[in-house]
Amino acid sequence: MTGKKLWILLIKLLNVQFFVHPNIAYYIVIGEDTEEKALSVKECHIKLSNMIEGKLKLIVDLTNGGKSSPEARKIFKELSELERTGKIALIGIHPVARVIASFVMGISKNKDMRFFKTKEEALAWLKE
Repeated sequence: MTGKKLWILLIKLLNVQFFVHPNIAYYIVIGEDTEEKALSVKECHIKLSNMIEGKLKLIVDLTNGGKSSPEARKIFKELSELERTGKIALIGIHPVARVIASFVMGISKNKDMRFFKTKEEALAWLKE
């Protein structure tokens, strides 16, 4: 699919949803993040990023997310540092999720991660 625009692609795996718009994936977190779930997300992310030109940017919606295991946090850190990963916008942050996301942001080499209140604000930043 290289060279073609991806308009909408929906993939469901282990309570994870990805919606893809050209070079932007919308990842909806549902429930707790386990190592198995994080590995599936990483695999899906790699497949998606190989289907597009350029870097895959992410909106990560944590509104319905739960706790992340230490193993899952490590995998998400690795995902954020992949060469084909672009900007990462985090939305729907409640206090617990903000602490977890701040931890990943603090140890990640990808410094293009920010918190936003709405999907629209996140999307505008990703399109810059």
